[in-house]
Amino acid sequence: MITNITLENFKCFRHVSINPKLLTVLIGPNGTGKSSILQALLLLKQSVDGEGMKTQGEFVRFAEITDLFPNFMEQSGATSLDFTVDEPQMTGLAKLNCLEKLRFVPSGRGLVRPAYPMRETYFDHIAIQKGLGVLEEQLASNLGYSRTTEERISDVLRKVTGTGMRVDTVPPQSVEIKSLVPSGVVNLVSEGFGANALILLVHELIEAVKGATVLIQEPEIHLHPKAQADLAEVLAETAKAEDKQIIMTTHSEHLVERLLLLVAEGTLTADDLAIYSFSKDEKGECFAAEIEVTENGQVEGGLTDFYANNLETLDRRVKALKRSQ
Repeated sequence: MITNITLENFKCFRHVSINPKLLTVLIGPNGTGKSSILQALLLLKQSVDGEGMKTQGEFVRFAEITDLFPNFMEQSGATSLDFTVDEPQMTGLAKLNCLEKLRFVPSGRGLVRPAYPMRETYFDHIAIQKGLGVLEEQLASNLGYSRTTEERISDVLRKVTGTGMRVDTVPPQSVEIKSLVPSGVVNLVSEGFGANALILLVHELIEAVKGATVLIQEPEIHLHPKAQADLAEVLAETAKAEDKQIIMTTHSEHLVERLLLLVAEGTLTADDLAIYSFSKDEKGECFAAEIEVTENGQVEGGLTDFYANNLETLDRRVKALKRSQ
């Protein structure tokens, strides 16, 4: 398990240090560096077998090496990316090899075609940077090869959206993904996009080995607020039961609130959940501050990113009602 991520002079950060736990949630406005934390780990992962930093790889791509450097100031020092794991004796290449178990779920995901060609092999890792078409074909093929994976994904979809999933292999060699809805069986692309966007996420979570870290961008995409909260329960349950670390970026207060509720109920402990709030100053420099989670599932100072907007909306609502009287 990754216990620390430290970045120096990387993208919008002069310095940032994150101490992930079993479940780590990165919140904050757009453009404040949340995804950069994930990118740093992916950059290291794709550079393990190369010489130096591999900026054009399977997981992330930067147009120029200078895209890694801060853009808010003249660089005051070298750019460095580092992390630690819960086995202190691991250093150097042995530590980097831990990233082999790392999995990534991008925000751009979902199947858009009614059928996909069945590839000749099962893919241990779904390609991220080879285009959405390749990602979709590899995912669909994997579903066609593994009945167990199909059933586990279907179970999660039912818990979160109320809709199951079935995979049909169609001669001569193609795969169709079906939604199991109350009215019958329909092609997945004919249904809403909520369950569709979950398939890759659940696939990567299931396929991750014990002790792996799964990076997820915006798990709540296309989901109703209740489904977002129910997904939080699935993520927490899987992380605990299968010893899988999850680091996610999110804009969903419903997801975060449900995780805090699980701490209050005792399903999670405060030591299982880390929340970091990201911000950016007027010069473009980004910062991350940990929000302390108490044993009763509360947070010190509240979730200002979410609550401030709610209070503003309530204030405007009250003023509008007064004007109408």
